[in-house]
Amino acid sequence: MKAREPETIIVVDDEDLIRRWLKESLRANGYSVEDASRGAEALRLAEQTQASVVLLDLRLPDASGLDLLPRFHDIDPDVMVVIITAHGEISTAVEAVKAGAYDFLEKPIDLDKLKIVIEKGLETRRLRRQVAVFREQHRWLFANVELVGRSTALRGIVEMVEKVAPTDSAILLEGESGVGKDIVARAIHARSKRRDNAFVEINCTALPEHLAESELFGHERGAYTDARERKRGLVELAEGGTLFLDELGDMPLSIQAKLLRFLEDSKIKRIGGTTDISVDSRVIGATNRNLEKMVAEGTFRADLFYRLQVVPIRIPPLRERPEDIAPLAVHFVERLSRDLRREPVVLTTEALDVLEGYDWPGNVRQLMNVLERVMILEATPEIRPEHLPQELAGARASVSDHAPVFPLPSEGLALEDVERDLIEQAMARMNGNVTRAAALLGISRDTLRYRLEKHERPANTHLSP
Repeated sequence: MKAREPETIIVVDDEDLIRRWLKESLRANGYSVEDASRGAEALRLAEQTQASVVLLDLRLPDASGLDLLPRFHDIDPDVMVVIITAHGEISTAVEAVKAGAYDFLEKPIDLDKLKIVIEKGLETRRLRRQVAVFREQHRWLFANVELVGRSTALRGIVEMVEKVAPTDSAILLEGESGVGKDIVARAIHARSKRRDNAFVEINCTALPEHLAESELFGHERGAYTDARERKRGLVELAEGGTLFLDELGDMPLSIQAKLLRFLEDSKIKRIGGTTDISVDSRVIGATNRNLEKMVAEGTFRADLFYRLQVVPIRIPPLRERPEDIAPLAVHFVERLSRDLRREPVVLTTEALDVLEGYDWPGNVRQLMNVLERVMILEATPEIRPEHLPQELAGARASVSDHAPVFPLPSEGLALEDVERDLIEQAMARMNGNVTRAAALLGISRDTLRYRLEKHERPANTHLSP
């Protein structure tokens, strides 16, 4: 394996003694170091070397550190600029941090503290680049609707959205609560020819049975005691657009017949009305229930089920697509940072390992809620395992807490052979998925990857993330 190139640091200071001391000290710690006494020279070095960190003195003969800061970020937005300041210039250094510097240190420089700042800065840079990868490679944008993930299942859903969106066919989205059926419905609408018209969402669970018909199809004035004026129903409001019927399995049987008629001839009749009204809208249904079973039990109309199921799309639960957890988590943290008006927050690799090791019974919605809670309660630029709810770490720990005890044979055994055999069993059970196999074994993904390499797994064996 090719050795990794050392990180490059640029030291910018007009004092020769300080510059040489920092250069020698940092090189002794394994960094590649360039130095400059002037701002213009430092900018040239930044363009030539792709430096990861710049140690920048506030006062230089040809420029101010504050003026140079945005120019370094123009060259590389992710470069970590650490301001070096003299005593008495702390307020200016704080201003530089607000303007985008990573941190500041006061002269005389404490070398141990500098090393810590550099290490943390490099970790933050790496995490930011990881966020960028997840943002660009693992999301699909449909107008203002994003589908986020990297699993084969999600790619299949994206392909299906692309195929069915241009049509007017009815679609049935199936999946557990919280998997994101509403997001898929909005993505279909956003890619359709109806995207400039209304997207009307109806939660069938929230419709009281005695008001359901009026809410959906409207009523004429005087149709009943409280009908003091004509009311257009939600179906009518979806004219030219998309009608999304969420939790379809909870729709009363009495309303199912009227919905079927609308699906068959695109006509409705308001309560108390005598004329048919034509409505041109595309219908997308969604359910977390087994409609086929409900049909057999007589609690859902068979003809409505088959009429809705022209194009069925199943959205798997998050536990069946753990590869999507990291991209989703990064996406939510990035969005919450904006919504909560905070500086960008990043998830550490260790925190992602914990998230990927949990089953998420509440699916994507639960993941988003957990991260929102963390973002509200923890004022930190990095989310680490200790910031996550205890039940997440507890779920991972329980794998090892309840692991079976193996009696040691009297003749002894080769520990490496046992480890290799357990790893092979876990990988086989999880179809080569490293994340899920690691969770099964109660270890981190990185630890499992290390042990796979240690046991020289055959190069042609497929490993999924």
